[in-house]
Amino acid sequence: MNKNNQFPTEDWSIPVPLTSEILHIAGQFAKQQPIATKAQQVYLNTLAVCAVNNYLRILGIPTNLTAGDSWNSAVRLVEDVADLWIIGKGSLECRPILSGSSTCSIPPLIGLEKIGYVMVEINQEYQQAILRGFASNKQLSGHLSVDNLNSLADLPVYLNQIRPLVNLSQWLRNIFETGWETIEILGKQPNQPALAFRSKFKTNNLQRCKLLELGHKGELIALIVTIISESKSPLLRLSSAGSKATGVPRSNINLVIELKPGSSQCYLPANLQLILLDEQQQAIIDTKTKECNPHIQLDLTAEPGEHFTIKILKGDVTFTENFIV
Repeated sequence: MNKNNQFPTEDWSIPVPLTSEILHIAGQFAKQQPIATKAQQVYLNTLAVCAVNNYLRILGIPTNLTAGDSWNSAVRLVEDVADLWIIGKGSLECRPILSGSSTCSIPPLIGLEKIGYVMVEINQEYQQAILRGFASNKQLSGHLSVDNLNSLADLPVYLNQIRPLVNLSQWLRNIFETGWETIEILGKQPNQPALAFRSKFKTNNLQRCKLLELGHKGELIALIVTIISESKSPLLRLSSAGSKATGVPRSNINLVIELKPGSSQCYLPANLQLILLDEQQQAIIDTKTKECNPHIQLDLTAEPGEHFTIKILKGDVTFTENFIV
């Protein structure tokens, strides 16, 4: 990101019209609130999120408007949320200000799990939102100031540099990233009977897999992630320090991470390394296959908002998948 593109004036601002549809949605969300001050907060937050969403769609950046907490009525009621989900990247916070303002505070419950922050000036008289600029999560210091924002011209480049992210909470809404298939895809591989990959978990558990190719020989392995409703075995907790405070009770998610052969082999290749890293990219588990290992399995539990990474290595081949719960 080019620091020279920080701007103190309105020259780099992007105006976005507040359409009748946006105003209607914001009005409906505001009517659900018990007091006037909360209704105004929700109204402005919704306008900001919708404005940023429309701008990013014009740029061809894929978003999911309804996937964030700002579209969750229970969370809206008790928290100051204005987030927009950028598909495959993470949550972008859209903080509103009124005309004439140049700073805004960041609510304390909003942590570093956000990938960035966009300041949005709301001009209700002209039914217009003005996108003033953005800040990365590393630039955040408790508030946003127009003087310290980055130009929106840099936003697409910044988003493109962010590591792809798999959102497991969205799986619970049947929203899946490209490449994550149902477990039945494994039974369709050549020389593999479907029975060999029949899930051992209950049917009410959610399971997806991704096929990974090891080198030029076409040997496949399957990375399988299962969200389980209950577990009888001890679960590894990702991080107690990584807990995200919230005003809405949210249950931990129990996960099983597996590696299995994805082609005609009965066993995983020897010296296949599986590493589980926390959100500080510190290794929690580092394990390696020996001869005749049919699979590797990790059982863990995590809180909503926690990040972790799965890294798979075999010789000079490396696969990395980044997750948010």
